[in-house]
Amino acid sequence: MQAVKKKPKGDRYYDDVAFRYERKRLRQEWWHIEQREMRDLLDGLPRGLKVVDIPFGTGRFVPYYLEFGYKVHGLDASRDMLAAAHRALGEDYAKCTCVTGDAAALPYRKGQFDLLVSTRFLRDIVLFADAKRMLAEMARVTRKFAIIQLGHDPNGHRMPADDEVMGSLMGRAEVDALLAGNGLEVTDRRLVKTMEDGGEIHHVLCRKV
Repeated sequence: MQAVKKKPKGDRYYDDVAFRYERKRLRQEWWHIEQREMRDLLDGLPRGLKVVDIPFGTGRFVPYYLEFGYKVHGLDASRDMLAAAHRALGEDYAKCTCVTGDAAALPYRKGQFDLLVSTRFLRDIVLFADAKRMLAEMARVTRKFAIIQLGHDPNGHRMPADDEVMGSLMGRAEVDALLAGNGLEVTDRRLVKTMEDGGEIHHVLCRKV
């Protein structure tokens, strides 16, 4: 049976959708699991890092970044989403350096950041061909660490086609190989959601090698 191609969701986060985004997500149980597991991972990293969050969204992790003394940068394709972040973060938004841009062509130099964070994006927002290009760019701009949300299927694996959203189609070994191919070595992973089909979603902590 031919796989059903998922339509990427990246073009939805504009105008009123952006302003409703966080209110909707706060009602999701796994949103809170993501928050808890992200804070725990960040707590195990050095203080005072220079972090870039892509896509920045509503800046959901900014309170943790500031708690740990990070210098915060963010990039998002949607100006409306950054406006929503400004409204959500209040005065803390001014402590962040945020720009609009394309995750496939990041406006940053090689190794500019100590930490790259990307959640709810590569796994289910963009097509696999784009996700591979974006992952390469993300790996390029971090020199120490990355926390990237990805999924895998514990019971099997299938590589996504370039015109599919990757979801949790790959096995764990394939996900690790994808990251390793971009110079990212997995050092920890935190389960944030188990899908109805058995697929899993993790925050994956990597070290740049």
